[in-house]
Amino acid sequence: MALDRFRATGQTAASTGVLLAALSSLVLIGSPDVAHAIPAFAAQTGEPCSACHIGFPQLTPYGREFKLEGYIAGGTFPTWKNFAIASQIGFTQLHDKIPGGLHPGFKSNDVVVPQQTSLFYGGALDTQLGLGAFIQGTYSGVSKSVHWDGADIRLARPATLFGKPLFFGLTFNNAPTITDLWNTIPAWGFPYIHSNVEPGPIADDQIDALGGEVYGLGAYGALNITPADMLYTEADLYKSLPNHLSYALGAGPAPRIDGVIPYVRLAFQHTWVNNSFEVGSYALFDRPYPSGMLNGPTDRILDVAADSQFQYITAKQALSIQANFVHESQDWRASYPLGITANPSDTLDLLTVTVSELLFQKYGITESFRTVYGNADPLLYAASPIGGSANGKPDTNSWSTELDYYPFNNGGPKWLPWLNAKLFVVDTFYPTFNGLAHNYDGFGRSAGANDTLFAGIWVAF
Repeated sequence: MALDRFRATGQTAASTGVLLAALSSLVLIGSPDVAHAIPAFAAQTGEPCSACHIGFPQLTPYGREFKLEGYIAGGTFPTWKNFAIASQIGFTQLHDKIPGGLHPGFKSNDVVVPQQTSLFYGGALDTQLGLGAFIQGTYSGVSKSVHWDGADIRLARPATLFGKPLFFGLTFNNAPTITDLWNTIPAWGFPYIHSNVEPGPIADDQIDALGGEVYGLGAYGALNITPADMLYTEADLYKSLPNHLSYALGAGPAPRIDGVIPYVRLAFQHTWVNNSFEVGSYALFDRPYPSGMLNGPTDRILDVAADSQFQYITAKQALSIQANFVHESQDWRASYPLGITANPSDTLDLLTVTVSELLFQKYGITESFRTVYGNADPLLYAASPIGGSANGKPDTNSWSTELDYYPFNNGGPKWLPWLNAKLFVVDTFYPTFNGLAHNYDGFGRSAGANDTLFAGIWVAF
């Protein structure tokens, strides 16, 4: 970690009151649909995007260090360079069309979608305090609406613990895992970009579903046990957004959850020569009310996960391998008596394995496998056209291949040096979907009908 660079700025300690005041004043915009790399960071640091990213949004060791230290390297106070714009346009083709349209207002297949356009603030807010931020607001070309997107506002400080270098900080953010340094877990993991109109599996883990619908405050620390070994810990407490605020921020109806939602993270990283290896775990627990309820008994949902990442990076090549496994325990002590679920408890497991290679900072290929499986619950996973499950199971397997071209990853043209772009093609196929390979929804649709070709451009400047 660049602790010496941080100390050289002559920063002074900030009181907790100053931090809370700063955070309160900055909770304006910022729910992550897809998290992004932004040129504002390159403009602030003077480094090309390739210094922080393997393509984007995967972080390099330098990128993880920049984030850990509060997004402040190379900055002092906000300037126009800290603002950026990114836009995605994509073409979506399913193997079989969806009668009535892929999404309201769109054709049944072969559609060009202006997926989203985002305005970002990224970088230092006050380097003297160690205060920096990543804040994003997004216009969706699918829903034709504006919503808050990713937000991570940090105060970071250097220190020592038992004579070892320590970096610690506080974070205000709006999604469990958005604060993370590795590309293994939901906010930053694969798929890095996906069609906003393709059909998705019937089930997902709770930790992923909460992004943008909660707000929270957390503390983190990174201890350099040796120059090559870092231990990272984090603990956050989240609350669901008040319903009126959720609508005002474009997030729609907020999930109703009793009390606070604790999230914890532990990771160990070892680096050597051009390599880095991480292994870790994280967990989240919440008590949601059954659908439509605002008080009374609650359910219990616990996500416990394990993840690992390996990277090998040189000037001409970058190899990255990630694995993530989530086990979710679902206790329906409130929903089951109401007849919302068929079982008093269920389990859900998700595994994602991703391998990516970037050559000459321009040409990328990514292969990813994802499986979702759980026990049958015919009420929780009911039959319905396209999105339902005929056998009441959530089991879905998918294989994805992504090809990328980055024309400006080492720096844009002289007239706009922070311009970056990603031309991509993603091909995803489903051996099984929502429990079956054939007639999975009970209305005659096969899993292969949802095989998706998604291609387009992602521009940021």
